[in-house]
This record gives sequence, C-alpha cells and structure tokens, in this order.
Amino acid sequence: MSTVELYGCRGCGSAVVEVLLERAGVEFVYHDVEPWVPGPAIDALKAVNPLAQVPTLTLADGTIMTESAAMIVALDDGYPAARVLPESGDPRRSLALRWIVFIAGNMYPAISVGDFPERWVNSDAARAELKEGAVERLKAYWTMLEEAFKPAPYLLGGEMTALDVYAAMLSRWRPGRAWVDKHCRQVAAALALTEQDPAVARVWARNFKR
Repeated sequence: MSTVELYGCRGCGSAVVEVLLERAGVEFVYHDVEPWVPGPAIDALKAVNPLAQVPTLTLADGTIMTESAAMIVALDDGYPAARVLPESGDPRRSLALRWIVFIAGNMYPAISVGDFPERWVNSDAARAELKEGAVERLKAYWTMLEEAFKPAPYLLGGEMTALDVYAAMLSRWRPGRAWVDKHCRQVAAALALTEQDPAVARVWARNFKR
C-alpha cells in the first residue's frame, strides 16, 4: 500500500479533502503547493497532475484523483468512517450530489475567473470588469442556495454532510463570508454550525483566518 498524499495550499480547495481524511482517521502526507509560485513544489505537482491544480490526491492504491467533488464521493465510498454523504437509497443523497456538483460546476469556475482573469482577457480594464462580473455571478449562485434550502439545522437535515463542508469552504472566498452571513442567513446558520464540528474546526484553523 502506498501512502495517501494530498497536494494543497492553505486557504484553497484542499480544505474539504483534509476534513474528510481527518474524519476517516486516515494518515496522509500533505504537500503544500502554491500553484502560482514556480519551483520544485509545483514541478512535483505537475508530475501527478499536468494542470497543476490543487487539490490533487493520491490514494493508497496509487490512484491519482483531481476535482474536489470527485474526491468527496471517492472518499465517502472508500472510507466508511468518513461517511458524510447520505447512504445510497436515501433521497438526500441525490440532493447532496446535485448541489455538490452545482458548487463544482458553477461557483468554482466563477472563483477561478476572478482569481485569474488574465487567462481570459488581456487589458486591465477587461480584467477588472470580468472579475466584477464573476463576483456578481457568485452572489446569484449563493442566492440560489438560500432559496433552495430550509436547514434543519444542516442544509439537508439533522446531520452534517459533505455539502455543508463544501459550501462552508466556498463561503470563505468571494464574495466573502460577511456577504453570505448578511444575504443568505439560513444557509449561513448551517455553515456556522458545520464549522463547530471538531474536524472542520481543526482544518479551518490551519486554512482560514477567523
């Protein structure tokens, strides 16, 4: 068996994967990589993921995984102790998967556009406009979440799921937790409760400023 290895950076999307690994009691090697900083760390990341994106995860059997939403499902399947998705047959599982993929397919790209507008447009003015537009899209996405859920007390009911952890992580990025707290109060209450979970609290302490 190989060692589980996680390539991540503080405050990045690797945080949700750290939470799942900690909840499962899985020992793993953490490689701290800032993908925008050239050097040996980024070269090592590119060797396993040519996109040089974090998180990148190497499982114990040597399988290389990218895409945080896929990691959530794989870790839930592979480590029952980490179980933070409803079980198969529970209708909440379909909801969890729907909204996890919604976050990955809509919110994450808007974050990426705002982080790296130079990948899409050349002029400073266009970059500023694109970044502003990405923030407005993120606000719209958060509003959709607020309208979709009636937390009781977590997003899908009485137990924390990976959806809560994933959304809590995204809330730390644009448009910012203060905006989410003000404009999406029902969702924000579920996220605040999620952050009281011991594993989440430990990982957040390493990744996010209070």
